[in-house]
Amino acid sequence: MTQERSRRRSDVRVPVQPSATRSPVLFVDDEPTVCRAFERLFRGTNASVTTAESPAQALDLARARQFKVVVTDLRMPGMDGLTLIERLRGIQPQLVFIIVTGMPDLDLRRSASTDASILSTVAKPWDADDLREMVERAVELYDRRLHPVSSMPPGRFSVLVVEDDPDDAAHVKRLLERRCDAMVEVAGRVGEAEVLLTTRQPDVIISDLSLPDARGVDAVRRIRRAASESAVIVMSGIDDEALARQSLRLGAQDFLLKGSLDGAQLERALVRAREREAYVNRLVSLAHFDPLTGLANRRTLQDRYNVARVLARQQGTQLGFLSVDLDRFKTINDTLGHEAGDKLLQEVARRLRACVREHDTVARLGGDEFAVLLTELDEAESATVVAQRLVDSMRSPVELDGASVLVTMSVGSIVPELDATLDDVLRTADKTMYQAKRSGRNQVVHAGGARSRESTDRLSLESEISEAVRERRFTLAYQPQYAIADHTLVGFEALMRWTRQDGTPVSPGVFIPLLEELRLISDLGPWLLEEACAELVRFRGLTGRSDVRMAVNLSGQQFERPGLVEAVGEALDFAGLEPAALELEITENLLMRDTNRTRGMLDGLADLGVRVAIDDFGTGYSSLAYLQRFRVSTLKIDRCFIQRLNEDKGSCIAEAIIGLGQRLGMEIVAEGVETCEQLERLARERCDIAQGFLFSRPLPSTEPFHQVASLAVG
Repeated sequence: MTQERSRRRSDVRVPVQPSATRSPVLFVDDEPTVCRAFERLFRGTNASVTTAESPAQALDLARARQFKVVVTDLRMPGMDGLTLIERLRGIQPQLVFIIVTGMPDLDLRRSASTDASILSTVAKPWDADDLREMVERAVELYDRRLHPVSSMPPGRFSVLVVEDDPDDAAHVKRLLERRCDAMVEVAGRVGEAEVLLTTRQPDVIISDLSLPDARGVDAVRRIRRAASESAVIVMSGIDDEALARQSLRLGAQDFLLKGSLDGAQLERALVRAREREAYVNRLVSLAHFDPLTGLANRRTLQDRYNVARVLARQQGTQLGFLSVDLDRFKTINDTLGHEAGDKLLQEVARRLRACVREHDTVARLGGDEFAVLLTELDEAESATVVAQRLVDSMRSPVELDGASVLVTMSVGSIVPELDATLDDVLRTADKTMYQAKRSGRNQVVHAGGARSRESTDRLSLESEISEAVRERRFTLAYQPQYAIADHTLVGFEALMRWTRQDGTPVSPGVFIPLLEELRLISDLGPWLLEEACAELVRFRGLTGRSDVRMAVNLSGQQFERPGLVEAVGEALDFAGLEPAALELEITENLLMRDTNRTRGMLDGLADLGVRVAIDDFGTGYSSLAYLQRFRVSTLKIDRCFIQRLNEDKGSCIAEAIIGLGQRLGMEIVAEGVETCEQLERLARERCDIAQGFLFSRPLPSTEPFHQVASLAVG
């Protein structure tokens, strides 16, 4: 709008309304004379002015009463104007701000949220008419934000026209309403449009390229940033091909000349712009977001992590990073189907988003793996607090096709160093999350940082165990199994052991999950099978006990490798053992991964003549109906139920497993038998076989095994 048009408009004074209906405006400046000048400027207008001579006073006033507009100086003692705006937005989010400053060309952009609340910047000394008009616009803008346009009827366009010339704006508005039946709003400046766009996104924005607060493509740039969901059409009075191409590169969908505008042209432009924008948004969404959950994908996480690192350095804050993995998600997929699994992932995504702030990022990395990037943290403990909130969010069950499913998650929480790459951060967070799984799942484990001592020790352990796999620096120990009825030896279970090069023994509960995580355990499978068979042959030769058998655990990775049946047959042939001498143990959960493939694999082993045992029975999620379908010869009761035999629940579960196995014609083995009372209880329930410290600890292969045959329990 020209200076002449501005002054003609300001000459027409609006009668003063009663004080109750006047618009409350707060003016903040540390110069008392400037405050008095502002008050005088608005006497006799519809603005009810309150002044504050310090940011602290302004904050107190905002807590005590409601304002529509805040006009503030930029440079003040104790707090700058931008910080004051951020603080005031926290008290009254709908406020519209105007900055008055002696440095109007200063780059004022600090954050997207703050920038979107600032209508305009006015230079000191101000022009009285311009400032009054700007405050009037701000009041109108506040009222429009507070009472937005009603929801759109189906098929109608919503359009925001950004044009400072009233005649041009009225002409475009009239064409849109008559020809396109569009619902149209008008903003005279880009700043006004930015504030409006914080509460709603129209279908299309039509913007002039020559505006009081933005010239040329700067207007396109600012509108695209504020309106990520709207199509943008630019219009200009100048036929400039270079300007048109630059506007289109910045995200505008069309370039129109004002002099040739008519209703038909506008209608075509609206339809094309909305269709193109929808297509572009779809491509962007596919490139940057997970199509199932709508969460950020790894590419978007990378972009946001790069930006977050820069901001954290500038602001002196910290980042938090969480690695999230659902516990036993594959079991749900296999039992309820993939459609139910997808619904579960969508619900998990919704709950994760609800636990974090708007400026944090939740990403899906694949399957049931999620990551959360937390920004602007003042202290490291905040990351762990949020991580626990995620775990707690899954306490209520999820309804899936009529089934109520309780799902848990394991979370690794770290505070990464700001020079760490995203790959570094993901590796450290994943390792921390796996520690949570090994510690019992459904919990949070926190690591200090991407280069913490714990992380360094873990890398050293990984390196050494990889070398140990290549050089087969593992040993086997053998725990005897006895018939409960007469205490005679019936077999052994082969158990893997590892000692580090410095002589430190490592617990199987530590190194076996690590081998699985590094996908190295299947490399040890053939060696373990051959060693165990060879040891059984040596024992039989020493004792003459050809009826004793050997049990060997199969890992999930080994079980899923093709050619398992053939490899087992070759190991038996090489050792010279009959197939019935070997029993392969698999976990209960392994049965459920791919039931058709599992059934085929078990049939192949049974046809070979090898026995199959289900290890740790009672701790998984398998359906009892599957036991009838699978050719399984043995059920092993998990030690946790044996330890609780004197408790009612533990006793009931053990009795139920024994009775079930007997009815299905299976042999029952009790693990972890440590007391005579446990053995007596198992004998009364007619359990078949027991192993545990009551009989013998696992014995290294250097033990004289012929002595073991004479062991008995009195």
